[in-house]
Amino acid sequence: MKHHALWGAFASAIALSAAPLMAQEAEPETSEAATTEITEEAQRQAEQVEAAGWIYDAMEASAPEPAAQPSAPPKPCELHVWPTENYIGIKMGLLSGFGIVGAVLDAEGNKDEVKSVKDLMRDYLGPDVQIQELDKLGYLQKLGLSADDYEVIIQDPTPFYEEIKKDKAKKAELKAFNKRMKGKERLPDSTKDCYAELVTTHIFYHKAMMYGSNLFTGWHYREFDGSKVVAIGKGQVKNPLEEFPPKEAEMIPVAQEELRDAYSKDFAEWTEKKLTR
Repeated sequence: MKHHALWGAFASAIALSAAPLMAQEAEPETSEAATTEITEEAQRQAEQVEAAGWIYDAMEASAPEPAAQPSAPPKPCELHVWPTENYIGIKMGLLSGFGIVGAVLDAEGNKDEVKSVKDLMRDYLGPDVQIQELDKLGYLQKLGLSADDYEVIIQDPTPFYEEIKKDKAKKAELKAFNKRMKGKERLPDSTKDCYAELVTTHIFYHKAMMYGSNLFTGWHYREFDGSKVVAIGKGQVKNPLEEFPPKEAEMIPVAQEELRDAYSKDFAEWTEKKLTR
């Protein structure tokens, strides 16, 4: 609306500015005083247009910011979630890590990248992917918790034991963490009466001649009402694998999907078999 008014005034100013020329052609005897008066009127309207433009710009610049939407009230409960970086690989029941499994393409497309099963699990099922898979599965509902009541807080992943077993300080931290997890203390310093914690302890690939390949995943869950533990779940479950680890580069997407699907199935089965209230 404002722009239309400005352009209307501007057009009038242009017409008035042109009026002396047209008057001279149609009425050559128009007095100099009349011509000056018309020119001054055109100048005045042009100045009004310019002034109106400045006012409009000033109004735009000083327009109030939209009112901030009120933030949602805090949820009464907390769920703390630990994914894991603790990957384990065992073949034929031997207590040794899985060795090299062959040449596959890595995420950057480098050819002939040789990786172990542990490396591949880290690539295909890292902490962020674990959380994504749990989200897709609706893990709050699987745990019997309401998304309306529970604020989810993602913690740093539980560490790869192979990397910390020679570090005395980190090994002591992990020992203290495990002690708290197995006792009655909460892992973080949360004061919420309504509180829960879900710890992924490990992701474990096992291959045996008689049983084939399986993905085991371990969790430890506790739910508190004040200082009282009202639900607990611990242990591991397994689901079979056929395409992981991939033997050929073109099988990588299939192996990735299978590993993630087995992880999701592990969690669903774990909540059914290991979670008690």
